[in-house]
Amino acid sequence: MIAQNRTFYIAESLKIDKRNIKQYKKYLKENLTSFYEQLDREGIIDSYAIFQHKKSVEKHGDFDMWNFLILVQLKNKESGKTFLNRREKIKKILGTQVIRMELLMTTPESTYPIPSSTVQKRRSKPIFAVEYVDVQEEYLKEFQDIMIFNNGPAMKYIMNNAKWCHNFIALETIEVYYHNENYPKWNQLHVIGLYPESILFYKKDFSEGLDQANNISFDDNFNRLKEIRTMLYKTIGRKIHY
Repeated sequence: MIAQNRTFYIAESLKIDKRNIKQYKKYLKENLTSFYEQLDREGIIDSYAIFQHKKSVEKHGDFDMWNFLILVQLKNKESGKTFLNRREKIKKILGTQVIRMELLMTTPESTYPIPSSTVQKRRSKPIFAVEYVDVQEEYLKEFQDIMIFNNGPAMKYIMNNAKWCHNFIALETIEVYYHNENYPKWNQLHVIGLYPESILFYKKDFSEGLDQANNISFDDNFNRLKEIRTMLYKTIGRKIHY
């Protein structure tokens, strides 16, 4: 399994009022998905995914929760400008609050968007955890090293040897195009596809992956992470398919 490196994404984090979710999903189906598919055919983007956050499992701070993430994999960094110009012309829908629009790049040796062949054979659909992570600025390099040498290889080990992880995408903010100042900021975005049994095997399998990757214990690894980053907002939800 080969990591996806130096790949660029645009992420759009949105808050849709509960009363408007049904209408918003209709808007996605009738407007946005055809837009993304057209950009795919033109070679401007490589893929896109829409996630709905169903439940918050971790939240640090006094802010309203947002509930949608649109993640677009760009063909290259330069195509981001074309994407934004085209996106701006798409019909808007009332009741949509943009929390943030940003450009991100894959954390080295830490992103595995394509499920293993074993997992692809599963009939059930995964759930998706989305993590908005804020790393203290002075520790950004250390956090990246932890991902490169510890967490990324541990996730690779899990995807190669376990059946509970669908995929793993680790991204670092490169540029913020827009951020709603009523909401806190972050600089890392992680998306993890999971199956229900992950809760039973996560710590055991991650510990084995960390040991093989860098001879470090689960507790030592995550205790250090707690000191240098905040899990600002972590959600569990679904990927929307049309």
